[in-house]
Amino acid sequence: MKLTKLSPILWTKNLEETTSFYENVLGFSSRSNFPNFVSLFNGDVQIMFVLPIEEPDDCKDPNDNETFFSEPKMTGDLYIFTDKIDELWKAVQGKAKIKSAIADRDYAMRDFSIFDNNGYELCFGEDISNRK
Repeated sequence: MKLTKLSPILWTKNLEETTSFYENVLGFSSRSNFPNFVSLFNGDVQIMFVLPIEEPDDCKDPNDNETFFSEPKMTGDLYIFTDKIDELWKAVQGKAKIKSAIADRDYAMRDFSIFDNNGYELCFGEDISNRK
């Protein structure tokens, strides 16, 4: 068995702002055939976002959306590989909150981290193991 692709589905409070961030800051294209959902593509990378809709058993008070989904959160980050890391770094300057600046790392990657409009951490990296 071979796994061929990973496409995370993340929750967002504002689908329009999220779509705009990924299109205008990171160069993604969007497709959506369903309400409250968007699929964003850039090369072989796909990230999907959905407005969460609670089911009756998901929260004590079905009318209390803040309890059900108070804020987007993830315990890690999404690591996205690219072959033009310096171009991408220049493109996000002033358009995204930076977590870590671009640098060559001991693990043979040149990378940086930003936060998207939801607060999800995105790390972009380029393999530099072949550099001398």
